[in-house]
Amino acid sequence: MSRITNRFGLPDALVRAVQADPYAKGDCEFSVTELLAPARQRALMQIHKEEIEEDVADRLFSLYGQIAHLILERANVVDLAEKRFFGKIGDATVSGQVDSLMIMDGVLTDWKFTSASGFYKGKDPKPEWVAQLNFQLELLRQNGLDAAKLQIGGLLRDYSKLAAGRSQDYPEAPVVLMPIPLWERSFTVSVMEARVAAHRQARAGTLPPCSPEERWEKPGVWAVMKDGQKRAVKLCNTEEEAREFAKGADKLSVVERPGESTRCLHYCPVAPFCTQAKKF
Repeated sequence: MSRITNRFGLPDALVRAVQADPYAKGDCEFSVTELLAPARQRALMQIHKEEIEEDVADRLFSLYGQIAHLILERANVVDLAEKRFFGKIGDATVSGQVDSLMIMDGVLTDWKFTSASGFYKGKDPKPEWVAQLNFQLELLRQNGLDAAKLQIGGLLRDYSKLAAGRSQDYPEAPVVLMPIPLWERSFTVSVMEARVAAHRQARAGTLPPCSPEERWEKPGVWAVMKDGQKRAVKLCNTEEEAREFAKGADKLSVVERPGESTRCLHYCPVAPFCTQAKKF
């Protein structure tokens, strides 16, 4: 475990709660969570595990997620809760913890204590959520269970009734069930095998670059701004498009907003040790 710092002087009770994280992947080579992580990141975390520092404030959302799972488990309304399953992907043993499998309805749900921004109407689920649930389903199948439907249960930590009243696209309630595409089983296995191979390669010393998706890359845009206003009138993908929009209008200017690799800049614990991250 990385060293925990407390830069903001948060109460000791929170520090101890973060340090007492009960997570354990069991006797396996990889957990589903590890397979989903960037291979480069995980390898660097192993190499620099004695040097990595994480602040209590950066671990609070993970702590809140544990609280949400405890509440659901305490409700005792599902057939299986917080159970870890093991399976084989090639010669690798993989484990995954299933939050709730409703056997009678054939529904596999993963609960997320998360932001409302990911659940606006019409928004696609995050690719890692799709992979996670399909990976979990493969482990269930290897243990004699199955599900006909996958979904994310979003517990929206920042839900706002006011925002819901202002926007038709905002979630109507603080809990949202988001359907997840069900992959063909052969495709799921092939993706899991590819992830096992990538992590083993990284562990052996060949570090693959993190993809734009893994870096949470936000592309740069060109903003058309009106004098005296902070919000852009229009965001454009190219400078030419922005200048064409602003042409002939009074008090409009064009400003470049560079893209960024959000994970590298703000959320990756091994960024100080990563040559790729240093480029950003």
